[in-house]
Amino acid sequence: MSFTLALLLAVPPRLADDRPVQMRSKGGLEIDLEKKVGRASGDVVIEREDVVVCCDEAEAKYSGERIERVTCRGDVVIVRPDGTKARADVAVFVAERDAVTLFGKAKVYAPDATLAGERIVYDIARDKLTVEGKASKFSFAPKGAPKPRLRACPPEEG
Repeated sequence: MSFTLALLLAVPPRLADDRPVQMRSKGGLEIDLEKKVGRASGDVVIEREDVVVCCDEAEAKYSGERIERVTCRGDVVIVRPDGTKARADVAVFVAERDAVTLFGKAKVYAPDATLAGERIVYDIARDKLTVEGKASKFSFAPKGAPKPRLRACPPEEG
């Protein structure tokens, strides 16, 4: 099943963007037109030309033609074309703050560095990452960081 949403999760610093987004899931999609909420479950994949997000379930709240908040839960993986990957138990995009927050075993893997913490906030407009919580960690590997073992995102078709 496919459903097009104006989903803006973990995007570069241009929030107002009309590029197409696809959201699909193996467990189905549900749209509550009265409450203005869309939900997907079962191997959810959200794709746009500059980001792929995979998770177990997703919920998008919208107003008019604009997404206000997107929450992805369960083994969240975010993949960017530049090789940056992120993982968390939960990822929340809030349009008003123009930020994505990763919760629970949050990690961001760049080609030569790794950030880890209880919570990682990506301020999209300022292109700034903040690691929050008691167990924060930064690792730099100029010759290339080890490849993380993450769920396939997007998953293999078949």
